[in-house]
Amino acid sequence: MNKQQSSHEQNVFRVLWSTYIRNALVPIIFIELALIAAYLATNYIIRDENIATMQRSAQESLLETARIESDVIASQLNGVAEMTDLFAALISQAYDTPHEASDVEKSRYALSDNGVWHTRADTEGAAMFYSSITPVGTAEMNKAWKLVQIDPLMKQLVYSSSLVTQAYINTHDSMNRIYPAFDVVEQYPYDLNVRDYNFYYEADAEHNPERKVVWTDVYIDPAGQGWMASAIAPVYRSNSDFLEGVAGLDIRVSEIIQQVLALSLPWDSYALLVDSSGTILAMPEAAEHDWQLKELTEHDYATAIKQDTFKPEAFNLFKRQDSSLLAEGIHTSEDGVVALEMAGEPKLAAWSLIPGADWHLLVVADQARLYADANALKARVDQIAVGIILGLLAFYLLFMVYLYRKSQQVSLRLSQPMQGLRRMISAIGQGRYRPEPVTTDITELSAVSNGLLEMGKTIELSRAELDEANRRLARLNQVLEARVEERTRELRQTNVDLQHEREEQNRLISELKSTQAQLVQSEKMASVGVLATGVAHEINNPLAFVSANVSILNDYVPSLLRLYQNASELVPGGQQEHLSKLETQERYVNITDNIGDLLADSMEGVRRIRHITESLLEFSHSGDTAWQACDLNHCIETTLVICHYEYKYKAKVETRLDPSLPQIRAVPAQLNQVIMALVVNAAQAIRSDGCIRIASSQTETNVIFEVCDSGCGIAPENLNHIFEPFFTTKEPGEGTGLGLAVAYGIISAHEGRIEVESTLGEGSCFKVTLPKSHETRTSD
Repeated sequence: MNKQQSSHEQNVFRVLWSTYIRNALVPIIFIELALIAAYLATNYIIRDENIATMQRSAQESLLETARIESDVIASQLNGVAEMTDLFAALISQAYDTPHEASDVEKSRYALSDNGVWHTRADTEGAAMFYSSITPVGTAEMNKAWKLVQIDPLMKQLVYSSSLVTQAYINTHDSMNRIYPAFDVVEQYPYDLNVRDYNFYYEADAEHNPERKVVWTDVYIDPAGQGWMASAIAPVYRSNSDFLEGVAGLDIRVSEIIQQVLALSLPWDSYALLVDSSGTILAMPEAAEHDWQLKELTEHDYATAIKQDTFKPEAFNLFKRQDSSLLAEGIHTSEDGVVALEMAGEPKLAAWSLIPGADWHLLVVADQARLYADANALKARVDQIAVGIILGLLAFYLLFMVYLYRKSQQVSLRLSQPMQGLRRMISAIGQGRYRPEPVTTDITELSAVSNGLLEMGKTIELSRAELDEANRRLARLNQVLEARVEERTRELRQTNVDLQHEREEQNRLISELKSTQAQLVQSEKMASVGVLATGVAHEINNPLAFVSANVSILNDYVPSLLRLYQNASELVPGGQQEHLSKLETQERYVNITDNIGDLLADSMEGVRRIRHITESLLEFSHSGDTAWQACDLNHCIETTLVICHYEYKYKAKVETRLDPSLPQIRAVPAQLNQVIMALVVNAAQAIRSDGCIRIASSQTETNVIFEVCDSGCGIAPENLNHIFEPFFTTKEPGEGTGLGLAVAYGIISAHEGRIEVESTLGEGSCFKVTLPKSHETRTSD
């Protein structure tokens, strides 16, 4: 206690100094801090609101830029789409307009060795390629001559738009007519099937039932123009739903990139063009570092393009991890702004839908540049806050130095007389009750000094009286301790005697309950045995008559049938019809067909009744208590017959008995009683559709039988009580609580053991182990 007090003691200077700090300096600091906090909070709120407003303004400006530029691109793409729609309409008219090509035009065509009809490479104008998968005949040639009419139109479409690279028509039977011309045999595979390419099937009736202009994803152009996107439109003849072909205008990715690069964007931002599937159509060089990609504009045509070839998945925003938020935003809104981290740097991406093409224009800006003004404002406010805090720190440092010196002066005036008072107290504590007084000009301390002198005198008198009282108390304690020790010994001996008596009473009560339970059960089983013997004898007497009579009837029936057969043959021919009617009326055929089965069923019923009565007799005759050779399997089978009614409507019984089980020396009636108790207990634990499994087995020294059920199981807290007499968890009238207690006593008397395992809700399993050999016993 003294150590704890000394660790918290303070001198006068520390008390004064801490008082100044707590009551003067700290409140002032708190007030100033509260004012500064209010000032800073107000400034920070205003600053944050200004920054948030500036950031929102920057985001809205970025989004508005994306919207404006997307509208510009949309107008250009809409122009291409309108030209494509017009192109398809004029091709449809060309199909319906007869036309014969000039000789000069026809001279441009040739048939290759692999079955391709094509224009020669050294000719100008439009090129034509008729795939070898279509045999070229008169109809195909006439179609080609009709489509010659669109050559000037294709040329005009290509030259009228800076975006359009080439114009073409692909027919359903894989004819391709395209402007400008090139060596089609060298470029196309000879077995080209245009139906396999997106610039054809995306316009068919399945993909484009509205028959509108469709923009394709970026793909490698089989015609050799590199990476391409196409505006395509289906061509149907008037009053027909048959798709004749698909007209298209191609835009090279490099041209789209130039259009994107030409956009004037603030904050050094850049734009991306994304198609409906999320693939980047156009990406300027400034974006390649952020997206870790290299834009694809050209392709090495070492081999012909025989199928759709699209940009790699790395170009698909919807499949990239770093653009998942952007993909989610594009899926849920036509335009918006989202924050991204690209190549380790924070970015802000705004997107806007390009109407018609179902593409999106993305404008990506660096957040540091986008929020530069907001960040500068934040830095200025932070500098002001730091200046205020530093000024206050300097002021309070000087103020603390002043208070420190003042505390030292006051503490010296107080500490010197206090040291004198301490010496007086120490002297009194050491037994010098009349110490030298302290002289001081402080009234309170002078009064304390005088009080200590008076206290010393009083303590001196009280100490003398206390010493005398202690001497008297010591003598009384010695006498009291001797009396308490003697009484304690007497109480301990009495407790030991009472404990022994209580244990003996509990043992006698337990034995009495067990003996009472066995007597009750034995009397019950004896009564059942007498009743069973009487019932069995009463049933056997008439059963003998029934069995004999059924056996005699079984012998008489064949003779009667033969007699009737012989008698019917003696009936005159005129009476045969009447005899047949009588046979039908009396159901003679049914009687002769069924009488054998009826007699056999009757004999089987008699046999089963005899088996039951024999089991009853055997069960009742085994009621003696003599030790004798006993077949455990036979006891199980006999008991199952007796208690069949207990389980027949609730469960099926499965037995797995060891046929090599040796006989043991036991009291059969008592084993039957144990088996019946376990089987009845299992049946009562099952509500319906259950199973009782009974098995016997052996080890080197023991025979074992188990009774397991699929019933309700036993609660863990009841497992230690189930073998106690009169313990039951059943409803009143359903059990006495004696069965398992008596079974436990019988097995113990046979020098065996009974064990139980149970899972609540799943069932229980009782295992009985009996020794193969016993010492010679006689009936008790």
